[in-house]
Amino acid sequence: MWPMKFRLFEIIMIFIFGLSSVFVVSGCGSACKDLANKICDCQPTRAKEDRCKISIDAAADNFDLSDEDEDRCQEILDSGYCTCEALAVGAYSACGLSADPMSVFE
Repeated sequence: MWPMKFRLFEIIMIFIFGLSSVFVVSGCGSACKDLANKICDCQPTRAKEDRCKISIDAAADNFDLSDEDEDRCQEILDSGYCTCEALAVGAYSACGLSADPMSVFE
């Protein structure tokens, strides 16, 4: 089993690339970009946080989000449930993540 910190990083990366319509943005001032950065801020090291944010920026060039996507990201931010603590205990849905994003490795 992977250490929890590495698993959290992997989950975020899977979400960014696998569910990019919710997470990736084009442009500034986006609720989805804010949500993605908030999740990246939960990384255990500065290096992992930076890699997470670089991945978000790189993926943003490949996807356009709808107003519906932005509204959903804003709802997640407004709820206040998306916290580092929630991610650490596996409450991924609090941040719009799938319940079991590691299943792609099985």
